[in-house]
Amino acid sequence: MLATLFLLSALAAAPVVGIADTAPVLGEAEVSVASRDRPERMEGFNRALAQVVVRLTGRRDMLDDSRVLALLEQAPRHVQQYRYLDGPDEATSLLWVRFDVGAVERHLLEAGLPVWSGDRPALLVWLGVQDRQERRLVSSADDHPARSALERTARERGLPLLFPLMDLEDQGRVTLADVMGGFHEPVMGASRRYGPGGVLVARVQPSGSRWLARMQLYAGEESAQWQSEGEDQDAAIASVMHQAADHLGRRLAVAGLQVERGGVMVSVGGVDSLADYLRVVNYLGDMAVVSRLRPHGLTPDRALFLVQVRGGVRDLERAALLGSTLVPEAAEAAEAAVDGIETIGFRLLR
Repeated sequence: MLATLFLLSALAAAPVVGIADTAPVLGEAEVSVASRDRPERMEGFNRALAQVVVRLTGRRDMLDDSRVLALLEQAPRHVQQYRYLDGPDEATSLLWVRFDVGAVERHLLEAGLPVWSGDRPALLVWLGVQDRQERRLVSSADDHPARSALERTARERGLPLLFPLMDLEDQGRVTLADVMGGFHEPVMGASRRYGPGGVLVARVQPSGSRWLARMQLYAGEESAQWQSEGEDQDAAIASVMHQAADHLGRRLAVAGLQVERGGVMVSVGGVDSLADYLRVVNYLGDMAVVSRLRPHGLTPDRALFLVQVRGGVRDLERAALLGSTLVPEAAEAAEAAVDGIETIGFRLLR
């Protein structure tokens, strides 16, 4: 009863929740340039904006779209700040550029192109490395070349990564054989303590004179896998990480700016404490697809929210299921409609 009273108070006082601010890193890029002359700088702006567009749309194939090519031609007008950095050698400099993310996003949305804003799921990475010199699971404390390659590509794509502590609890749950053999049950069991938005299981090993990288993504009820060979470890890892990022971008980026006037009702079962309520508010409110979230009602086991979305209801459903917070609920459990508004139902995962 006390928990219900606290929850009712929170519901009455809860503010409208909007889209989280775009992280500054989404609008920054570095490219190499042969000189600091103006023509080279203009061409560098174009390549830097191409990196930002891939990060914002979540997909590399967007660079072939004529609407994106038109945007890249206007790269200098979207530059907010730039500076030169020392390059890897005397003949090369690095051009660091920060773009106006809001303006770039608006251009993409108005052109009907997908945009994946700042609600990137934190992905927990179980990384196994096996070669003639070592066999190991890479932890959050390890400064390992394979981890550096993975983080470098993830940073390029705007994806936050977590690595397990590999403390006694993790060591008791997951072995290198589990990761290298693709046995996901112990890995997923050990991942729950971290509360990630998704889990990546990556395996890297020699393949003849080349390197083979394999990766599996687990997000909610969804799983997908990729593999790639490269001349070196970095190239193989970068390839599978890019493939995973493209997959997430296709699932989470919202095409076009279409705000539904009446919105959709989101019904979430299993909400019976203030902590549960705030967990759902934060989870839904941080999604790029959600433009506005307003509490609508409460029962002893259920919270209702009126949500306006960017894109459509299916975009909201896909985004809500990517993670370990909500699962779909049968229509009869959540009511087909509330106050005449289309309603979709979820249940909070423990």
